[in-house]
Amino acid sequence: MAAIVASSFVPPAYAHHGLDFVIVETVHLPLKGAGYAIARLDYISEEEYELEFEPSILYGATDWFAIELHAHFEKEEGESTKYESLAPAMRIRLTPRAQSFSVGLSVEVEFAHDSAEDDVFALNAIVGYELSGWMFAANLLHEKPSHSSGEWAYAAGIRHAYNENHGFGLELNGSFENSDSSEILLGYYGELSKQFSINAGFGTGLGDGPDWSVRTAFIWNFR
Repeated sequence: MAAIVASSFVPPAYAHHGLDFVIVETVHLPLKGAGYAIARLDYISEEEYELEFEPSILYGATDWFAIELHAHFEKEEGESTKYESLAPAMRIRLTPRAQSFSVGLSVEVEFAHDSAEDDVFALNAIVGYELSGWMFAANLLHEKPSHSSGEWAYAAGIRHAYNENHGFGLELNGSFENSDSSEILLGYYGELSKQFSINAGFGTGLGDGPDWSVRTAFIWNFR
């Protein structure tokens, strides 16, 4: 999966690995013994800008179970870059890989670097469907900070393959707790080679969402 100034839009923490979409998570997992190294870079603009960087490793422990480790770094306008947190996660595919309809789960715990900040537990239910070059995915996420009540959030996306290497799509995410804080994004998904891919999107907020955002994920497939 997905997450991300006093009035700033803070998206949920889903879609961390960004393999098929930018802000929506799918059950696309590496095969056993293979993996992905992913570098996410997001630029979020409101009254002030915010830059977020998230390096991660996703490794296939089996063909249906993967483990992930990612870190969060943040830079707000006029401030230095800060290390925010480290988050181990596990991702599970519950349906066969050859099946067009897919179901899965992801579980992660985000350990805050600053002791004054809460650690966060997140559980994400994932569904997807693929047919004739089209891909659809939806997420239902629950996030629970260690010292406050939890929050329910959602994400959904649809994309179409222009050809075997390039695709375009539309994505949406937001919170059920605050219906005025949502983000809609136009996405590009490109496979530059068998080892390297890039996903990128330009988005804008609905209601209290960001004025605009640019979100990217650079992906290296290793084995």
